Amino acid sequence: MNDLVTRFAPLASAGATTFDPETRTMQAVIAAGAEVERYDARGAYIEILDHGGMVLPASGSVPLLDNHRRSGLADVLGSAKDITARGTTIEATLTLSRREDVSAIAQDIADGHVRGTSIGYRVLAREEKTDAAGRRRVTATKWELAEVSLVPIPADPNAAIRSEAPMPEHNDEQNVNDLSARAAINAEIRAVGALAGLDQAWVDGQIDAGASADAARSAAFAAMQARSPAPIQTARASVGQDHADPAAIRSAMGDALAHRMAPNRVKLEGRAAEFRALDLLGMVGDLAQARGERINLRDRGALIERAVGAHSTSDFPLLLADAANKSLLANYAAAEPTYRRWSAQRPFADFRDHSFLRVGDFPKFTDTVENGGVKFGTISENREKVKAKQLDAGIAIGRQALLNDDLSALADFSSMIAIRAASDENARVYGLLAANAALSDGVALFHANHGNLAASGSGINDYLHAAIAAIRKQKGLDGVSLNLAPRFLIVGPDNEKAARQVVTAITPSKATDVNPWGGLLEVVVDANIAGTEWYVAVDPATAPSVVFGYVGNANGPEIRTEIDFDTRAVKVAAGLDFGCGVIDFRGLYKNPGS
Repeated sequence: MNDLVTRFAPLASAGATTFDPETRTMQAVIAAGAEVERYDARGAYIEILDHGGMVLPASGSVPLLDNHRRSGLADVLGSAKDITARGTTIEATLTLSRREDVSAIAQDIADGHVRGTSIGYRVLAREEKTDAAGRRRVTATKWELAEVSLVPIPADPNAAIRSEAPMPEHNDEQNVNDLSARAAINAEIRAVGALAGLDQAWVDGQIDAGASADAARSAAFAAMQARSPAPIQTARASVGQDHADPAAIRSAMGDALAHRMAPNRVKLEGRAAEFRALDLLGMVGDLAQARGERINLRDRGALIERAVGAHSTSDFPLLLADAANKSLLANYAAAEPTYRRWSAQRPFADFRDHSFLRVGDFPKFTDTVENGGVKFGTISENREKVKAKQLDAGIAIGRQALLNDDLSALADFSSMIAIRAASDENARVYGLLAANAALSDGVALFHANHGNLAASGSGINDYLHAAIAAIRKQKGLDGVSLNLAPRFLIVGPDNEKAARQVVTAITPSKATDVNPWGGLLEVVVDANIAGTEWYVAVDPATAPSVVFGYVGNANGPEIRTEIDFDTRAVKVAAGLDFGCGVIDFRGLYKNPGS
């Protein structure tokens, strides 16, 4: 509803005009009540401007532009001021700039070659009805004037730059007062009609007849008395999706583009199938029409300007971001960073330090005597702090590549961002193991005092039993044995063969050949683990040692796009609000390897 709309009007007919070459000013009728045919998602309709609903900027003036172009300062030809609604017309004083490049236009106006004017406005409120011929008639009851333009081809035969012929006298103040009073009466008539349950036809009849507020109230009372009591009816209401909503259309288009970018990971479902054959510019045109704009879908120049114009307010950047994010999440899920298998996900509300409960933080159960109360413990403040960080990266894609419908660039970036995000998260989490930083107790994560570090490096097959025993012997904060069960054997590429051999179940020929660790542990292999060091970890749902998470509702990286003002390239920025940290030592064991 707030998109900029335009309508045209001619200058004066042949002959002298009020244009003054010395001051470069002229008087003009910039709107004369013409009815304009427009289109929206529901089809054609007639638009009428209620001149009493015009809203002007606080300054009282608007720019005078060259044919509605807004790409640069050179398109500003001057200004329009003294803008006044006079009955069925809107008049203004137009002043041309004294710049040299405007001189040719000034001469054309003086010679009578330039005759057309046009206004650009934003509709703030509207009312719709259907006439006897079944046509939709939409009245803009409140609208904001944004600019006046000089144009080559007019459309409104009743508006003009005034000629020097004498014009009828106007009492400006009286006209403005009359318009304000009439607008107030019309508003009251609409309110009376709504309160009395009368239809739009009754309201329109009263307004067209110029009825006073008192006369309308009397007529409404008479209509209510004449009505027979309406039977009581029941109706079942249902809520559905508005398929004409531009946001819903853009979402379906985003699904179609995401499928083209990642066909093996994003399914083409629902309404997205309607747009599978449309190129980017075709989607831009369809969205513009859904918003009520009249645009030639075969005019690629107009579509390009609508998509990536320097002052574009189109859906194009949002459409690309929607498609890129949907394909990004699919690619990110397929990347499967290994740290997620043995770490616990926790939410981060913001970027401040967060504390998380550890195994043993809850007090142990104690005997309660008859009529005795519950003994409440406290949670230790000596806890680890974990903070999420805002991580960003970006790249620009040339407008020609996108407008040639070459989605491979954006698809490649989406896949690369997903892989990069998973890789960076992996590196950060495994970096916690390698750093072996001191916890809040002043002792390193892996340390003899924590009972989770082998005294010397050894092979997996030779020392796995000791690691498992150490995990099971861990105690809580209150000294209670936790009996933790190991679940993961975490190794680097150099130890993968040994790790898989030691956990493989075999069918032994005698008791001494039984593999006691067969099927007990899951092997996790990651290239971020250097050399032959190896780790044992418990299920993160039981005793999490490392936590990770995202800020807010995100579950991975997110893409945002914008049009660069100077180059008109599409800037693709990827953000990752990610945090990870160690909160306890009890669920991890390390052997330096041999």
